[in-house]
Order: sequence, then structure tokens, then C-alpha cells
Amino acid sequence: MLAAVTVFVIGTVGAVGASMSANRAEQRSYQQTAPSSSDEPTTTTETTSETTTSDEPTTSDAPSSTARPVVKLGDNPINIDGSGAVTTPCSLPAFDTDVAAQDAFYQAALPCLMRAWKPALQQANLPTDMPRVVTTGSDTNTPCGLRTWNQTALYCPQDNTIYMTARYYSEVEGRSEAGVFLGQFAHEFGHALQRLSGINAAYGQASATAQGEAGLELTRRSELQATCFEGMTLAALQNGGVSDDIIFPALRDSAGRGDENSSVADHGSIQTNSTWVQQGFSKNRVTQCNTWLSPSSDVD
Repeated sequence: MLAAVTVFVIGTVGAVGASMSANRAEQRSYQQTAPSSSDEPTTTTETTSETTTSDEPTTSDAPSSTARPVVKLGDNPINIDGSGAVTTPCSLPAFDTDVAAQDAFYQAALPCLMRAWKPALQQANLPTDMPRVVTTGSDTNTPCGLRTWNQTALYCPQDNTIYMTARYYSEVEGRSEAGVFLGQFAHEFGHALQRLSGINAAYGQASATAQGEAGLELTRRSELQATCFEGMTLAALQNGGVSDDIIFPALRDSAGRGDENSSVADHGSIQTNSTWVQQGFSKNRVTQCNTWLSPSSDVD
């Protein structure tokens, strides 16, 4: 079903935040397998407990008067043949793991991600309001519930905000590579795209009545689509000139995450995550990330 990328060896993404019942799954740490020795951080940086927040989106990022999310899943209008994330140059600052440096990195990346996806959203007559990002080193109350410093990042659709828990990746996972953090950020941005399209709301409606494995499968479809969108975003940035020293670690990290590292089967196996991030990166087509129409065996 899915094509493979041959320029890197990878295993996936677990991240967070979709809607309603998804919040149940988001209240845990979704971990990666231990990195190989070549991926081990070479330095450690002391982090702080400060919290920084992006400015409000500018008026140019506000949705048009006619663009509205469409509450549909597999037949969502974002699925236009040939539509993908466009090539986007992006100047990123030097990365470090402290909260302030991480925030500067995400604030620089955010408009790049929006530029990469705005044409696809506009083509489908969907809103293009840019999410905000909050970078925190401490526990944070959000409209989607409490996010502690030692949990993975969260996208909250209620306030259209990505909450990047800076210390989790640097202290709990012991990571320092810029690509790992960019990949996680791009995954959360994938959830923001689901909100803009209306997929998030449709998922919330479907999961409200789903129980047991049926509910877990819906969550896996949501998470794996965000992972696939992440791969598309990384392709757009790579084509725009972002260094492979950032792009490939992002892909490897994303492909190394899966439910084998968790007690809840709500993000997909490592192999399944690997397949979907490869699909997004190699194909860069929205229709290739339509997990909602895929058989259950492709979202296990």
C-alpha cells in the first residue's frame, strides 16, 4: 500500500492532541525507543521552567469570510488529487534545548509550516488561521486539561495552540538534536491542520460513541494522519533548503515511535508509524495521508 523512502533507515511519531476523547490518550507520555549510540546527545543543557508564548496570529492569517472547516473524515475536501505541501524556504535559528532557545526555534518554524500548507487549504476553501505555540518547562493548564512538564507535546483544538513541553524531550528522553524537536512540532502542526479542515471535529463526533478497540482505532487514524502530514511538511522544508542534518533526524525519530513503548494502543505500531511518515515524506500528497479510508491493517 505504501511506498518506502530509501535515503534513511527508520522505525515513528507519537505525539498528542486531537479532540474530545483523544484527550484521554494524551494524558500519558508517549515515548520513543532508546536512540542508538550515534543518535545519543553529545551535550546536556540545563533547562528552565519558564513559559513563552507566540503572538496572536496576524489578520492576514485569519480565515476568510467563506472558508469554514468541513466536518468530514475520509471525504474531507482537503483531499484534492495532486495537492501537497509546497516547497518552503525556512531560516531557523541555532537550536538549543533551553526553553527560550526552543521557543525561538518554534516561533521561526511556525510561519514556515503555515506557508507550506496554506495553498492546499486555500485550494480546498478551508480556513488558514495560524495556530499559536506555547513553549513551557513547567506544568501548564490548557483548555484540553493539565499538561505536565514530563509529558509529550500537545495540540489543543479548543484554543488552536501547540503546547511544546520543552523539558520532556531534553530531560526525559535525553534528546538534543534540532530535528527531533522539529519533527515533534510538525506532528502537532498536523493536528492543527486536522482542526482547520474539520477532520478534528469529525473525529471527535465519531469517537464520542466509539468504545474499546473501535475508539482506539479512530485515535490511531488521527495520530497516523498527523504523522503523515509531518512527513509532508518535512519534505516541503527539505525542498526549501532546510538541512538534511535536521530533516533526517526528524524522520528517524518519528519513525522510532510506536505503541510498543506504551500501555495503550492508540498511536500505531512502530512499523505502522514508520510507513506513514515515509509515505508523507516520499509522496507529499494529502490524498496519500488519508488514513480514514485505509483498512484496519494499515493503522494497527
